[in-house]
Amino acid sequence: MQEKFDDMKKHVFALMALLMLVSACTSGNDPNANGPSATITSIPTAPAAARPKYTVQRGNVEEIFEFSGRWQPRDQMELSFEINGTIRQVNVRQGDAVSTGQLLADYQIEDLEEQLVSAELSLETAQTNLETGTGTDVQSVEDAEIRLANAKLSLEQTKASRDWTGVANARISLDAAQRDLEDAEQAYQEALSHPEQGASAVDNAYTQLLNAQDSLRRAENSYFSAAQSYNNAEFNIKQQENSVIEAELALERARSGQGDPSGLENLRQAQLKVDQLKTDIARSSLYAPMDGVILEVSISPGDQVTAYNAVITIGLPEPKEVIASLAIGDAQNLSAGMVGVCQIANKPETAVQCAVRRIPGSNRDADQTTRIGAGFENLTDGQLIQVYMPLQIRENVLWLPPAAIRTFQNRTFVVLDTPDGQRSVDVELGLQTDDRVEIISGVNEGDVVVGP
Repeated sequence: MQEKFDDMKKHVFALMALLMLVSACTSGNDPNANGPSATITSIPTAPAAARPKYTVQRGNVEEIFEFSGRWQPRDQMELSFEINGTIRQVNVRQGDAVSTGQLLADYQIEDLEEQLVSAELSLETAQTNLETGTGTDVQSVEDAEIRLANAKLSLEQTKASRDWTGVANARISLDAAQRDLEDAEQAYQEALSHPEQGASAVDNAYTQLLNAQDSLRRAENSYFSAAQSYNNAEFNIKQQENSVIEAELALERARSGQGDPSGLENLRQAQLKVDQLKTDIARSSLYAPMDGVILEVSISPGDQVTAYNAVITIGLPEPKEVIASLAIGDAQNLSAGMVGVCQIANKPETAVQCAVRRIPGSNRDADQTTRIGAGFENLTDGQLIQVYMPLQIRENVLWLPPAAIRTFQNRTFVVLDTPDGQRSVDVELGLQTDDRVEIISGVNEGDVVVGP
């Protein structure tokens, strides 16, 4: 009970203090009071931010696909080992010029090299034993004659299999492709010298020139392939001729009683061992397949390498083009022959016309790069190039910046600034880019639009 009474006293005292404070404040505001009167100062308010205004203009709306690539040799080849191994030495660096047959890199093959020395000694021993008639078995004259006849038959079959007509036809195709390229180059120069014919004539001539260049390259590859096949056939003929000589010698030894079938088998096995070791050593070494320039080296001594993984990229010094690595979806926005503008990165004064030469066909395409042909001169390999390719163009249309367009629910509209005040009108949009939106209907050229 006493606690409740104490609480009531506290509340009464608090109420009295509050009444005294209010009384003091009231007397201070009395105009008849002797104290100084309070001065009321107005607080300025910030003006409302002016909404931006835009004018409906007429011009072109272009959807530009921008990407970058590197200025590199057009014709490249990725080199890889045919077997797994550990790198022993790398003899080239990026930018080195190399010649055909030059050793670029190899595996740690000391064991194979030692085995080859031993196998060659065994081969010499087998040859010596055969020549001296070492052995107990004597090959019959009949068997030796049959072996000689078979060797001669194999030689004739190999000679008949030479595809000399393939080489001749490939050469004819190569010469024709060279003439077509010369004609395409002349047609392109003529198109350039007659600007009155329009850009389409130049573009068509340039496309024909690119096609002629591709046709020449394919013809060269076909000719080289046919020549290689013919050379392989000549090599096989030499081997068959050696087999005939061996069979003739075996027949002479058989007639003299010195034939040794087991010795021949030992010689054959020793030769196979030597050939196999030489093949393994060759597969453990990378040689330059052509005269060119080293574009990339991704291995160092001691690295473990998996078979058929590209480790060195080589290319022909000329011609060069822009090579870009794009996602398949992005690359599919382009098409061969599409014309755009290329420039050195951040140097718009270097801009030149360029054209798409090829795009990747699919995810299974071995070459996943996009290739752009351009007329740059005296650029260093690896220079970064910016590419601008127009995907869609709307010419001489009305347009506004995207910031001027408003949307609400399913409605697309703008707010016009007219002498009678602001009013909203619905608009139909066409091509939309990052900086311009095509206006199909709803406004007129010169209309002023108030931004949101």
